[in-house]
Amino acid sequence: MPKANLAAADPDDSAGDDKVNLASLLDQSPVRRGHVMTTALLFCVLLIDGYDLAVTGQMLPAIASALGVTTASLTGAYAAQPVGQALGGLLLAPLVDRFGRKRMMILLLALFAIATLLSVFAASVTSFAVTRFMAGVVGGGLLPAVASLVADISSIKRRSSMVGIVYAGIGVGTVGASVLVALSLDHIGWQGMYVIGAVAPLLMIAPILLLVPESPLHLARVAAPSTDILAALRKLGIVLGPKTRFDAPARKRGARISVIEIFGDRRAGFTLALWFSCICGQISVNVFGLSATFFHEFEGVPLTDYAAYASVAGLAAIVAGFSTGFVMDRFGRYRVIGVYATLSALSLAGLAFFPFGSPLFVVTIVCAGFFNVGTYQSLNILTPIVYPAAMRSAAVGWKGSVSRLGSSAAPLIGAALMAHQLGLKVALCTAAVPALLVVLLAPVLAMLERRMRADGTAQAG
Repeated sequence: MPKANLAAADPDDSAGDDKVNLASLLDQSPVRRGHVMTTALLFCVLLIDGYDLAVTGQMLPAIASALGVTTASLTGAYAAQPVGQALGGLLLAPLVDRFGRKRMMILLLALFAIATLLSVFAASVTSFAVTRFMAGVVGGGLLPAVASLVADISSIKRRSSMVGIVYAGIGVGTVGASVLVALSLDHIGWQGMYVIGAVAPLLMIAPILLLVPESPLHLARVAAPSTDILAALRKLGIVLGPKTRFDAPARKRGARISVIEIFGDRRAGFTLALWFSCICGQISVNVFGLSATFFHEFEGVPLTDYAAYASVAGLAAIVAGFSTGFVMDRFGRYRVIGVYATLSALSLAGLAFFPFGSPLFVVTIVCAGFFNVGTYQSLNILTPIVYPAAMRSAAVGWKGSVSRLGSSAAPLIGAALMAHQLGLKVALCTAAVPALLVVLLAPVLAMLERRMRADGTAQAG
């Protein structure tokens, strides 16, 4: 490829007549201002998504009081939101591959704002459940749109880092919800918290329209005019001559359904192994989330005492969310998954063996927060990297839905441990088992990806 194709080019440069391999151009492009701006805006989109789910869980008592019902009776309505997310990932993610990342993201942000605003007017448990389900469905489509777009525009060397930064928005949104609830709930009420959640996505639409490009790979795949592709590249800071033409993509959008193609061309083994790994990672995260209950039930530790240490673990988890992609780019994706999962299992089990509140306990809970979330983050990052761009959104959406549905076993595991009074050591060692399974699956995933790459069915890099 001519060197001029990777940098700014004069409009009259004769190199503009050359055909450019678009995938190679994006793979080799350094991080430019447009990449940074797009990544920052997509991070904010997932921050809003993380805020919405977390803020609902923390306001349930206030909402129940306003509706005149018990908090327990509202819990089922709250569960409608993650169910909606799973369904949204299944149904909407393939549409993102078909109609475009940016177009679908703008539509989903508008629908997300409407669904969140409708929650303000919920007057019964049923209407509240319906609005939360609607928000969940739309949010389930936002994640694959965001993840697939950032993977499409990033280079091979920085892809894990940029995808990881965007995914970290969910964790930051969760923490932001906690802060806002603590500072503002008494002043603006639960309705005001939802108004914030409705206005935020509307405010994101204009910057995304103006500053975020549609995926150039998607535009090429649907045979968009070269001028549209050049305009998308300019938003990233990649300027080519107006006469530049692009090689035909390896595969154009066809009649086959991208969801089915996730299992085609020797991808079935990798897909199933990845889904099972993500279910294990999510279960480990969810069971670790019950650790406060375990310490209270089995050891009599007050919830408020445990919360102080859990907050430190939460900060470590945020650091893991931001840093995991950089570590994967530096040391290799499967090596990081294996090491993080090993340390996650050891730290989860170790929590039960050190005296509560001791220095060793503090170190262990920080490690548990970092490596537990880091393991699941690494599996999240892996998905949009490995699958080809044409099915990237479907792969992310279906992986997310399957892992959410599979991880619903976590509350059942926690309930069984407490019902049989198996004790703290058994409970936390049980939480470590899914992480150990990820350790065993990491080399299997590496082998299956190498097989796909040898057949040319995996995404380069």
